[in-house]
Amino acid sequence: MVHGWPVWIALLLGLLLGIAVGLFNGLFSLRGFNPIIVSIGTLSVTSAAATLVAGGYTIPGLQKLDFMGTNRYFGIPAPVYIVAALYLVGTIFLTRTRDGIRLMAVGGSSEAVRRSGLHSDRYRVLGFVISSSCAAIGGIVSAAVVTEANPAASPAIIFTALTAVALAGVSLQGGRGSLPRVLVGALVLATIANGLTIKGVQAYWATGVTGVLLLASLWFEKWLSTTVSNRLVATAAASVHSGRS
Repeated sequence: MVHGWPVWIALLLGLLLGIAVGLFNGLFSLRGFNPIIVSIGTLSVTSAAATLVAGGYTIPGLQKLDFMGTNRYFGIPAPVYIVAALYLVGTIFLTRTRDGIRLMAVGGSSEAVRRSGLHSDRYRVLGFVISSSCAAIGGIVSAAVVTEANPAASPAIIFTALTAVALAGVSLQGGRGSLPRVLVGALVLATIANGLTIKGVQAYWATGVTGVLLLASLWFEKWLSTTVSNRLVATAAASVHSGRS
């Protein structure tokens, strides 16, 4: 864009790059590597590459992205429409389409899906591609809001995203989750951060609160999973005992 390329081509290239990164992560993870470690490694490589391309500087003056960043439509900021569209499409895909339901099933047990005759690896890669595509859109929207592109990755954003997911009750092991609840989790974190800022509280308190919420969410998920498992085992044992009687 700085060199005069059309905006739509710049946006398309950014989205395609995100898809390519997700495809690489997915295929690489199929080799038996831990997906989170693969993603972190790719994050480091792509961050370094972006810094080299930008010469280590932030690229300002991206006013051509105002239509999806700082502009308001009917009094509502443009990013809100993008977020709403993503969550609507994502929710319909995961709950109303065959591929979306299969994708959730692979998260629960890829081996069970494979034994049912489905290509579980294909859906695992699809999950990476969808995730990286959303990350690319998020990066583009962030650049549009601040009207500049920063080549450095922000660990704070990653940390906040993980906390929002955990706070929403999404299993980090896969197979259980809801996009509307993730949206609520993200809104809760944003409300806490903005409220502390308005009250003049130092930013590190917001980071601390986010960390506490993350740990509490992980503990609650563990407790819930253990409780459900114990009840299922107890119910099965009671059924067996009743049958013998």
